[in-house]
Amino acid sequence: MAPTPPSETSIPDRTRDMANQQDQPKPQHTYTLSDGDRFVLFGDSILQQSFSQNVSFSFGAALADAYARKLDVSNRGFSGYNTLQALRALSLCLPDANKANMQFLLIMFGANDARHPNTPGGPDQHVPLEQFKSNIRHMVSHPSVKAHKDLRIILVTTPPVDEQKCLNSDQEKIPHLGQTLRRTASSTATYAQAIRDLGPELQIPVLDIHRIMLALAGHDLVSEPLPGSIDAPTNPTLQSFLSDGLHFSELMQLIQREWPEAMPVNLPLRLPAWDFHPAWKGNARVGNGQGSGSGSGEEGMGIPEYDMDDGERDDGERLVTGRFEGFVSGVKQVG
Repeated sequence: MAPTPPSETSIPDRTRDMANQQDQPKPQHTYTLSDGDRFVLFGDSILQQSFSQNVSFSFGAALADAYARKLDVSNRGFSGYNTLQALRALSLCLPDANKANMQFLLIMFGANDARHPNTPGGPDQHVPLEQFKSNIRHMVSHPSVKAHKDLRIILVTTPPVDEQKCLNSDQEKIPHLGQTLRRTASSTATYAQAIRDLGPELQIPVLDIHRIMLALAGHDLVSEPLPGSIDAPTNPTLQSFLSDGLHFSELMQLIQREWPEAMPVNLPLRLPAWDFHPAWKGNARVGNGQGSGSGSGEEGMGIPEYDMDDGERDDGERLVTGRFEGFVSGVKQVG
Protein backbone atom coordinates (compact mmCIF):
# COMPACT_ATOMS: atom_id res chain seq x y z
CA MET A 1 0.00 0.00 0.00
CA ALA A 2 1.34 3.43 -0.93
CA PRO A 3 2.02 5.87 1.94
CA THR A 4 -0.52 8.53 2.89
CA PRO A 5 0.15 11.75 0.94
CA PRO A 6 1.73 14.47 3.13
CA SER A 7 -1.17 16.83 2.47
CA GLU A 8 -3.59 14.43 4.12
CA THR A 9 -1.64 13.18 7.11
CA SER A 10 -3.90 15.19 9.41
CA ILE A 11 -6.92 13.11 8.40
CA PRO A 12 -7.13 10.15 10.82
CA ASP A 13 -8.26 6.70 9.74
CA ARG A 14 -11.77 6.09 11.10
CA THR A 15 -13.94 3.03 10.90
CA ARG A 16 -17.45 2.91 9.49
CA ASP A 17 -18.97 2.74 12.97
CA MET A 18 -17.06 5.76 14.21
CA ALA A 19 -18.07 7.73 11.15
CA ASN A 20 -21.75 6.99 11.85
CA GLN A 21 -21.69 7.96 15.51
CA GLN A 22 -24.14 10.72 16.35
CA ASP A 23 -21.55 12.61 18.35
CA GLN A 24 -19.18 12.76 15.42
CA PRO A 25 -17.05 15.97 15.63
CA LYS A 26 -17.99 18.86 13.38
CA PRO A 27 -16.31 18.48 9.97
CA GLN A 28 -13.21 20.60 9.47
CA HIS A 29 -12.74 20.03 5.78
CA THR A 30 -15.03 19.00 2.96
CA TYR A 31 -13.76 17.55 -0.28
CA THR A 32 -15.37 19.32 -3.22
CA LEU A 33 -14.00 20.53 -6.52
CA SER A 34 -17.05 22.39 -7.83
CA ASP A 35 -16.27 26.11 -8.22
CA GLY A 36 -13.45 25.71 -5.73
CA ASP A 37 -11.18 28.26 -4.12
CA ARG A 38 -9.58 30.71 -6.53
CA PHE A 39 -6.23 32.38 -7.08
CA VAL A 40 -7.11 35.19 -9.52
CA LEU A 41 -4.49 36.93 -11.68
CA PHE A 42 -5.87 40.35 -12.66
CA GLY A 43 -3.79 42.48 -14.97
CA ASP A 44 -2.76 43.35 -18.51
CA SER A 45 -1.02 41.40 -21.28
CA ILE A 46 1.84 40.41 -18.96
CA LEU A 47 -0.61 38.22 -17.06
CA GLN A 48 -2.66 37.27 -20.12
CA GLN A 49 0.47 35.74 -21.61
CA SER A 50 1.49 34.09 -18.36
CA PHE A 51 0.17 30.73 -19.60
CA SER A 52 1.71 31.07 -23.06
CA GLN A 53 3.88 28.26 -24.37
CA ASN A 54 5.72 30.71 -26.61
CA VAL A 55 7.89 32.02 -23.79
CA SER A 56 10.67 30.22 -21.99
CA PHE A 57 8.80 30.20 -18.67
CA SER A 58 5.01 30.20 -18.20
CA PHE A 59 4.42 31.91 -14.88
CA GLY A 60 0.68 31.21 -14.76
CA ALA A 61 1.11 27.57 -15.67
CA ALA A 62 3.74 27.17 -12.95
CA LEU A 63 1.40 28.73 -10.39
CA ALA A 64 -1.47 26.48 -11.47
CA ASP A 65 0.83 23.48 -11.15
CA ALA A 66 1.95 24.52 -7.66
CA TYR A 67 -1.66 24.81 -6.48
CA ALA A 68 -3.09 21.90 -8.48
CA ARG A 69 -6.15 20.38 -6.76
CA LYS A 70 -5.90 23.01 -4.03
CA LEU A 71 -6.66 26.37 -5.65
CA ASP A 72 -7.99 27.08 -9.14
CA VAL A 73 -5.76 29.67 -10.82
CA SER A 74 -7.91 32.01 -12.95
CA ASN A 75 -6.21 34.08 -15.66
CA ARG A 76 -7.88 37.48 -15.86
CA GLY A 77 -5.15 39.22 -17.83
CA PHE A 78 -6.32 41.55 -20.61
CA SER A 79 -3.92 42.71 -23.28
CA GLY A 80 -3.85 46.47 -23.70
CA TYR A 81 -5.99 47.28 -20.66
CA ASN A 82 -5.12 50.21 -18.47
CA THR A 83 -6.51 50.67 -14.95
CA LEU A 84 -9.52 52.69 -16.14
CA GLN A 85 -10.67 49.85 -18.37
CA ALA A 86 -9.79 47.23 -15.76
CA LEU A 87 -11.80 49.01 -13.08
CA ARG A 88 -14.87 49.04 -15.32
CA ALA A 89 -14.47 45.35 -16.09
CA LEU A 90 -13.54 44.22 -12.57
CA SER A 91 -16.96 43.01 -11.43
CA LEU A 92 -17.21 40.83 -14.55
CA CYS A 93 -13.78 39.29 -13.97
CA LEU A 94 -14.02 38.07 -10.39
CA PRO A 95 -15.92 35.02 -9.13
CA ASP A 96 -19.30 35.47 -7.46
CA ALA A 97 -18.65 35.28 -3.71
CA ASN A 98 -21.83 33.21 -3.32
CA LYS A 99 -20.48 30.53 -5.64
CA ALA A 100 -16.69 30.49 -5.18
CA ASN A 101 -14.20 31.68 -2.63
CA MET A 102 -11.37 33.89 -3.88
CA GLN A 103 -8.35 33.16 -1.68
CA PHE A 104 -5.83 35.30 -3.58
CA LEU A 105 -6.12 38.32 -5.86
CA LEU A 106 -2.91 39.35 -7.62
CA ILE A 107 -3.15 42.80 -9.26
CA MET A 108 -0.57 43.86 -11.83
CA PHE A 109 -1.12 47.00 -13.89
CA GLY A 110 0.96 49.94 -15.01
CA ALA A 111 2.61 48.93 -18.29
CA ASN A 112 -0.15 50.51 -20.38
CA ASP A 113 -0.98 53.34 -17.98
CA ALA A 114 2.67 54.42 -18.24
CA ARG A 115 2.57 54.66 -22.05
CA HIS A 116 3.35 58.20 -23.13
CA PRO A 117 0.22 60.25 -23.95
CA ASN A 118 -0.73 61.18 -27.51
CA THR A 119 1.65 58.69 -29.12
CA PRO A 120 0.73 56.90 -32.38
CA GLY A 121 -1.10 53.61 -32.44
CA GLY A 122 -4.74 53.21 -31.45
CA PRO A 123 -6.60 54.83 -28.56
CA ASP A 124 -4.56 56.63 -25.95
CA GLN A 125 -3.76 54.15 -23.16
CA HIS A 126 -2.05 56.65 -20.87
CA VAL A 127 -3.52 57.21 -17.41
CA PRO A 128 -2.11 60.09 -15.36
CA LEU A 129 -0.16 58.97 -12.31
CA GLU A 130 -2.59 60.19 -9.63
CA GLN A 131 -5.53 58.71 -11.50
CA PHE A 132 -3.61 55.43 -11.77
CA LYS A 133 -3.12 55.35 -8.00
CA SER A 134 -6.78 56.20 -7.42
CA ASN A 135 -7.85 53.38 -9.74
CA ILE A 136 -5.76 50.86 -7.80
CA ARG A 137 -7.31 52.08 -4.54
CA HIS A 138 -10.77 51.60 -6.00
CA MET A 139 -9.90 48.10 -7.18
CA VAL A 140 -8.90 46.82 -3.76
CA SER A 141 -11.94 48.42 -2.10
CA HIS A 142 -14.42 47.37 -4.80
CA PRO A 143 -17.57 45.58 -3.50
CA SER A 144 -16.78 42.59 -5.72
CA VAL A 145 -13.44 42.29 -3.90
CA LYS A 146 -14.73 43.03 -0.41
CA ALA A 147 -17.39 40.34 -0.80
CA HIS A 148 -14.66 37.71 -0.43
CA LYS A 149 -13.77 37.26 3.22
CA ASP A 150 -10.18 36.74 4.34
CA LEU A 151 -8.96 37.57 0.84
CA ARG A 152 -5.20 37.87 0.36
CA ILE A 153 -4.33 40.67 -2.07
CA ILE A 154 -0.93 41.10 -3.72
CA LEU A 155 0.11 44.21 -5.65
CA VAL A 156 2.83 43.73 -8.28
CA THR A 157 4.98 46.45 -9.81
CA THR A 158 5.19 46.38 -13.58
CA PRO A 159 8.58 45.06 -14.77
CA PRO A 160 11.20 47.26 -16.45
CA VAL A 161 11.00 47.78 -20.18
CA ASP A 162 13.69 47.52 -22.83
CA GLU A 163 13.12 50.61 -24.94
CA GLN A 164 14.88 49.30 -28.05
CA LYS A 165 12.90 46.06 -28.02
CA CYS A 166 9.67 48.01 -27.48
CA LEU A 167 10.54 50.36 -30.34
CA ASN A 168 11.33 47.49 -32.69
CA SER A 169 8.05 45.79 -31.84
CA ASP A 170 6.04 48.99 -32.20
CA GLN A 171 7.64 49.79 -35.57
CA GLU A 172 6.49 46.42 -36.92
CA LYS A 173 2.91 47.23 -35.90
CA ILE A 174 2.95 50.95 -36.75
CA PRO A 175 5.01 51.60 -39.90
CA HIS A 176 4.72 55.40 -39.62
CA LEU A 177 5.92 55.43 -35.99
CA GLY A 178 9.46 56.48 -36.83
CA GLN A 179 11.67 56.75 -33.74
CA THR A 180 8.86 57.69 -31.34
CA LEU A 181 9.12 55.82 -28.04
CA ARG A 182 5.70 54.93 -26.68
CA ARG A 183 7.06 53.34 -23.51
CA THR A 184 10.19 54.36 -21.65
CA ALA A 185 12.18 52.94 -18.77
CA SER A 186 11.82 56.13 -16.73
CA SER A 187 8.03 56.38 -17.10
CA THR A 188 7.61 52.71 -16.21
CA ALA A 189 9.79 53.23 -13.14
CA THR A 190 7.53 56.07 -11.99
CA TYR A 191 4.44 53.85 -12.11
CA ALA A 192 6.30 51.06 -10.35
CA GLN A 193 7.12 53.51 -7.56
CA ALA A 194 3.43 54.36 -7.28
CA ILE A 195 2.66 50.72 -6.49
CA ARG A 196 5.45 50.69 -3.88
CA ASP A 197 3.85 53.73 -2.25
CA LEU A 198 0.37 52.21 -2.32
CA GLY A 199 1.44 49.01 -0.57
CA PRO A 200 2.03 50.53 2.89
CA GLU A 201 -0.87 52.95 2.45
CA LEU A 202 -3.32 50.11 1.74
CA GLN A 203 -1.52 47.61 4.00
CA ILE A 204 -1.11 45.22 1.10
CA PRO A 205 2.11 43.28 0.33
CA VAL A 206 3.95 44.39 -2.80
CA LEU A 207 5.85 42.05 -5.08
CA ASP A 208 8.44 44.48 -6.43
CA ILE A 209 9.38 42.81 -9.69
CA HIS A 210 10.66 46.10 -11.12
CA ARG A 211 13.28 46.66 -8.43
CA ILE A 212 14.25 42.98 -8.22
CA MET A 213 14.94 42.77 -11.93
CA LEU A 214 16.97 45.99 -12.00
CA ALA A 215 19.06 44.90 -9.01
CA LEU A 216 19.84 41.50 -10.51
CA ALA A 217 20.71 43.22 -13.78
CA GLY A 218 23.48 45.00 -11.88
CA HIS A 219 21.84 48.38 -11.34
CA ASP A 220 22.37 50.34 -8.11
CA LEU A 221 18.72 51.58 -8.21
CA VAL A 222 19.97 55.18 -8.21
CA SER A 223 22.06 56.08 -11.23
CA GLU A 224 20.84 57.12 -14.66
CA PRO A 225 20.20 56.02 -17.31
CA LEU A 226 18.19 53.03 -16.16
CA PRO A 227 18.90 49.60 -17.66
CA GLY A 228 16.61 49.18 -20.62
CA SER A 229 16.92 52.81 -21.64
CA ILE A 230 17.84 53.33 -25.27
CA ASP A 231 20.76 55.49 -24.08
CA ALA A 232 22.15 52.70 -21.89
CA PRO A 233 24.18 49.72 -23.08
CA THR A 234 22.16 46.63 -23.90
CA ASN A 235 21.68 44.58 -20.76
CA PRO A 236 21.31 40.88 -21.68
CA THR A 237 20.63 39.99 -18.04
CA LEU A 238 17.61 42.30 -17.87
CA GLN A 239 16.33 41.02 -21.21
CA SER A 240 16.50 37.44 -19.96
CA PHE A 241 14.44 38.33 -16.88
CA LEU A 242 11.53 39.37 -19.04
CA SER A 243 10.84 35.75 -19.96
CA ASP A 244 12.26 33.56 -17.24
CA GLY A 245 11.01 32.25 -13.92
CA LEU A 246 12.34 34.91 -11.60
CA HIS A 247 8.98 36.47 -10.86
CA PHE A 248 7.41 33.10 -9.99
CA SER A 249 9.99 32.25 -7.32
CA GLU A 250 9.69 35.74 -5.84
CA LEU A 251 5.90 35.39 -5.67
CA MET A 252 6.15 32.12 -3.76
CA GLN A 253 8.66 33.70 -1.37
CA LEU A 254 6.21 36.54 -0.70
CA ILE A 255 3.39 34.07 0.05
CA GLN A 256 5.70 32.09 2.33
CA ARG A 257 6.61 35.29 4.18
CA GLU A 258 3.12 36.81 4.45
CA TRP A 259 0.79 33.80 4.56
CA PRO A 260 2.74 30.57 5.18
CA GLU A 261 -0.51 28.73 5.89
CA ALA A 262 -1.50 29.32 2.24
CA MET A 263 1.58 27.72 0.69
CA PRO A 264 0.62 24.74 -1.49
CA VAL A 265 2.18 22.22 0.88
CA ASN A 266 -0.06 23.49 3.71
CA LEU A 267 -3.38 23.38 1.85
CA PRO A 268 -5.60 20.28 1.74
CA LEU A 269 -6.39 18.58 -1.54
CA ARG A 270 -9.77 19.52 -3.00
CA LEU A 271 -10.36 15.84 -3.78
CA PRO A 272 -8.72 12.92 -1.97
CA ALA A 273 -5.57 11.20 -3.15
CA TRP A 274 -6.25 7.92 -4.94
CA ASP A 275 -4.52 5.85 -2.24
CA PHE A 276 -5.85 7.65 0.86
CA HIS A 277 -8.01 4.86 2.30
CA PRO A 278 -10.10 6.75 4.89
CA ALA A 279 -11.61 8.89 2.15
CA TRP A 280 -12.54 5.87 0.02
CA LYS A 281 -14.10 3.63 2.66
CA GLY A 282 -17.34 1.92 1.69
CA ASN A 283 -19.41 4.26 3.84
CA ALA A 284 -18.31 7.28 1.81
CA ARG A 285 -20.97 7.57 -0.85
CA VAL A 286 -19.72 8.94 -4.15
CA GLY A 287 -21.99 10.58 -6.63
CA ASN A 288 -25.62 10.17 -5.52
CA GLY A 289 -25.89 13.74 -4.30
CA GLN A 290 -28.36 12.87 -1.52
CA GLY A 291 -27.97 15.05 1.51
CA SER A 292 -25.10 16.94 -0.03
CA GLY A 293 -26.99 19.77 -1.66
CA SER A 294 -25.07 19.23 -4.86
CA GLY A 295 -28.06 19.57 -7.14
CA SER A 296 -26.42 17.12 -9.49
CA GLY A 297 -29.66 15.43 -10.47
CA GLU A 298 -28.24 12.01 -9.67
CA GLU A 299 -30.59 11.16 -6.77
CA GLY A 300 -31.91 7.65 -6.88
CA MET A 301 -29.44 6.49 -9.50
CA GLY A 302 -27.94 3.92 -7.18
CA ILE A 303 -24.36 4.81 -8.03
CA PRO A 304 -22.14 2.28 -6.22
CA GLU A 305 -19.89 2.85 -3.28
CA TYR A 306 -16.15 2.73 -3.93
CA ASP A 307 -14.41 0.62 -1.33
CA MET A 308 -10.61 0.54 -1.49
CA ASP A 309 -10.07 -1.72 1.54
CA ASP A 310 -7.16 -4.03 0.85
CA GLY A 311 -6.46 -2.02 -2.26
CA GLU A 312 -9.42 -3.46 -4.19
CA ARG A 313 -12.53 -1.89 -5.70
CA ASP A 314 -15.94 -3.39 -5.09
CA ASP A 315 -16.43 -3.51 -8.85
CA GLY A 316 -13.65 -2.53 -11.22
CA GLU A 317 -16.04 -1.83 -14.11
CA ARG A 318 -18.35 0.61 -12.34
CA LEU A 319 -18.08 4.36 -12.92
CA VAL A 320 -17.89 6.59 -9.86
CA THR A 321 -19.16 10.09 -10.56
CA GLY A 322 -20.54 13.18 -8.88
CA ARG A 323 -20.02 14.94 -5.58
CA PHE A 324 -17.81 13.47 -2.86
CA GLU A 325 -17.61 14.47 0.76
CA GLY A 326 -14.96 13.39 3.24
CA PHE A 327 -13.88 14.95 6.49
CA VAL A 328 -10.91 15.43 8.78
CA SER A 329 -12.88 13.75 11.54
CA GLY A 330 -13.57 10.74 9.39
CA VAL A 331 -15.80 9.82 6.48
CA LYS A 332 -19.38 11.00 6.53
CA GLN A 333 -22.28 8.88 5.35
CA VAL A 334 -23.73 10.81 2.43
CA GLY A 335 -27.09 9.45 1.41
